[in-house]
Amino acid sequence: MAASKAHIEATARFESKAYDKLVFNVRKDSKQNLDFIRAHAEIMGESVNGFLVRSISEAVERDKLKGGDPQDG
Repeated sequence: MAASKAHIEATARFESKAYDKLVFNVRKDSKQNLDFIRAHAEIMGESVNGFLVRSISEAVERDKLKGGDPQDG
């Protein structure tokens, strides 16, 4: 069954309140293209979004260990 217009609008309102959107571009001719990222996320049992969020969190933690976090004050 197709979603109603009201359902689509309600979903859009919720998403705009609950999520920040981030555009992430990868070159199609790069070794790390979208197919590469999708395949890796699938191997890890994650969605692409979950993989990107985890990757960012891990990179931030590594940077903190190196003393490279300007948010620490």
